Amino acid sequence: MSTLKRKLFSGSTSAAISVSLALLASPLAAQNPVTSLTLAGQVITFPAPTAADYIAGFVNSATGVTFTVNATSGNQSHTTTVLIRATSANLGGAKVLADLQWRRSDLVTWNSITSVNAAVEARTVVRNGTNDPWNNTIFFRLILRWATDPPATYSGNYSITLSQTVP
Repeated sequence: MSTLKRKLFSGSTSAAISVSLALLASPLAAQNPVTSLTLAGQVITFPAPTAADYIAGFVNSATGVTFTVNATSGNQSHTTTVLIRATSANLGGAKVLADLQWRRSDLVTWNSITSVNAAVEARTVVRNGTNDPWNNTIFFRLILRWATDPPATYSGNYSITLSQTVP
């Protein structure tokens, strides 16, 4: 098994992926409402790539990262947005950051990760009502190229954050 830190020659890697949480809200809304973000499965692992993976051009992560958004206090309707971005400039070994891709479990479109926040999903939440709590899973894959991906260790970090706005 491997994490985002990959050794193609041995098929084994391990690196914890850093995850951060940031709640962004206006000062007036700081106490009403309060929302939490919980993450499960933050370590991304990739199996040792096979010839079939190289022919396909990618290898999928063994698991995803599940997030849960939960309104913990207040009764005001608010919009919550889960965001993702890379905190590394590249994946090392001349592997570009864009070769790490992500998608929501309910969508088929893959997105290359960047160093700028990208919205994963947004929902309007009312505590103990609409979309409270709500969750989804983010899956990852790594683009593979026969000619340019030599045996090496690839690693990178990403950040998943929560933004909250009150109308």
